Amino acid sequence: MEYTYQYAQRLGERCYKEKTARGEDPYLPVLETLLAGTGPLSEEPLGLREIPLERVEGTVSDGRRQAFAANFMPLMEPSTEFAAKYQSLITAHETEGIRDPVKVCEYLHRYYVTEGNKRISVLKLFGAVTVSAEVTRILPAPSEDPAVRLYYEFLAFYRIVPADYLIFSKPGDYERFLALAGWSAEHVPDESDLRQLRSGFIRFRLAYRSLGGDKLKGLTEADAWLIWQEIYGREKTANAVPDEIRKDLEKIWGEFELRDSGESVRLVTDAQAERKPSLLEKIFVPEKVLRIAFLYEKTPETLSWTYGHELGRRYITEVFGEKIVTNVYDNISAENIEEKIAEAVADGSDVIFVSSSRFLNTCLKAAVTYTDVKILCCALNYPHRYLRTYYARSYEAKFVSGAVAAALSDGGSIGYVANCPFIANILNLNAFAGGVKMIRPQAKVHVVWTDEIGADPRITFWNEGISLISGRELLAPVEEYHREVGLYRYTAEHKLENLAMTLWNWGEIYRRLIESIRSGQWDAIDKKSGPRALNYFLGFDAGAIDLRIEKTVPDSVSYLARHLISGVKRGELSPFYGIEDPQDESADPFLRGARIMKALKEKGWLLDNIAGHIPSLEELRPGVRPLAEAQGLPSLPF
Repeated sequence: MEYTYQYAQRLGERCYKEKTARGEDPYLPVLETLLAGTGPLSEEPLGLREIPLERVEGTVSDGRRQAFAANFMPLMEPSTEFAAKYQSLITAHETEGIRDPVKVCEYLHRYYVTEGNKRISVLKLFGAVTVSAEVTRILPAPSEDPAVRLYYEFLAFYRIVPADYLIFSKPGDYERFLALAGWSAEHVPDESDLRQLRSGFIRFRLAYRSLGGDKLKGLTEADAWLIWQEIYGREKTANAVPDEIRKDLEKIWGEFELRDSGESVRLVTDAQAERKPSLLEKIFVPEKVLRIAFLYEKTPETLSWTYGHELGRRYITEVFGEKIVTNVYDNISAENIEEKIAEAVADGSDVIFVSSSRFLNTCLKAAVTYTDVKILCCALNYPHRYLRTYYARSYEAKFVSGAVAAALSDGGSIGYVANCPFIANILNLNAFAGGVKMIRPQAKVHVVWTDEIGADPRITFWNEGISLISGRELLAPVEEYHREVGLYRYTAEHKLENLAMTLWNWGEIYRRLIESIRSGQWDAIDKKSGPRALNYFLGFDAGAIDLRIEKTVPDSVSYLARHLISGVKRGELSPFYGIEDPQDESADPFLRGARIMKALKEKGWLLDNIAGHIPSLEELRPGVRPLAEAQGLPSLPF
């Protein structure tokens, strides 16, 4: 192709007409206009560097603004001096290349030209990838604007890893990458590390774009790169060649489409319809025996959470009989989880249940690797296309328990014990507080997080004179069992009275999931959900949870509790009654869940009758921080 000024001008005029027809500005963006009214901003010279041309998007001042269309192609007539100089630059570039650096300002990852607009235009005309530039960074004024806050996360990251080509779009992703790479302010990468980082990212970008990644506008290339690394691991991805990368990306492309769509998680809240085989199917189609693996953290004898899931496994063996075979793989840890999943697959498992959310990322990698096996992890709000999760709406029972507590309260303070501030526990706390507020509006719920460094609920409640407490809700093995569970109180004589306790019926959850697979509903709901991730989130109506009311509770309060449970089951009463729900019964449950979460965010995540705070990651014990990050507030898409 012969490059001429006339050809470049035609490209500019085409862009001008298209932009004008859509009612958009047909000229280059002007940085001075963007920053009008912001006052003086700090500047930081970055020196000479190669910058990507695709991120050079405007000019600093409006002096040359109307000489170029929005795509940086020229608009001036061919008879002008401007056109003659432009043609000379074309000739120079064809013979020896444009060597003189341009001058630009960088603002929020975008570059605006101070000097060298025509050089930028010619390089874009020829399809160049980078340009040498003297760069001055303009720092935005700190604000609550999400884009500005994210940019300051980038600046903190840049001081450790000077890689301005890595642009993430979600808060916390810079920290996630640093954790993945093992870098920090105390352990910065050297020149060799930075060269390897850049070459690895370029290899990824080539493979990603070859599959159409440049058409996915809902995520950046760095976002996709991080997703790939988190699934396959930093060691494997660091030295992967393009063919290997391409094969990996083809397997997990649904992850990128999910992020691009802007959708996150579909909460499957309804009970799965049970399908009975027809007479012909019974005669001619032998029923497949499902082999089901249960992977447990620690053992049922040493961890109450695992004990509850083991009761669920025993329940389904009785329900399904010879239609299923179950195997247990216990004492799972971060060191052996991959090996245990591989062992379960080698043993012929059709379905694998992993009962701890600590292993979410490993489960996702396994789900991508073993595509013929259905892998589920017990967790909530995990937005990945290839891994389904399951959990119980325990907040429904907590809501009723809060109403019971308020009805029994003699004073204005009720204690609440929580462990790690992940999403399910935040929902539970707010639902409990909502139940309290409905019965006793002036009462306060005092929360203590046991995973916060230095927290001790017994000392806190003793010092504050609180005797009515909502404690842990897990059914424990006999040898581990103690009576400070559920809702309880200490009498004036220091006698402990149990009042109510949430019962987690994991057996019913597992039964419904297995029936979903056996009946074909598993595949049907996958098609229906589109690009969304699927999280099973079952409650009172599915028999996944219940609330046991003890005989120590007066009949009048027990009567209240039963009617509240009935109302929640029928959908007539919401634990989050202060948050508007869609009236259409066919409304997507994801939308309802998202509405609840966004409304809680607007309230600072805690209702106004809660005394306490949600601890930050730094305030938590180091051992639980990964769980809080994966399943807590940092994991939310808003």
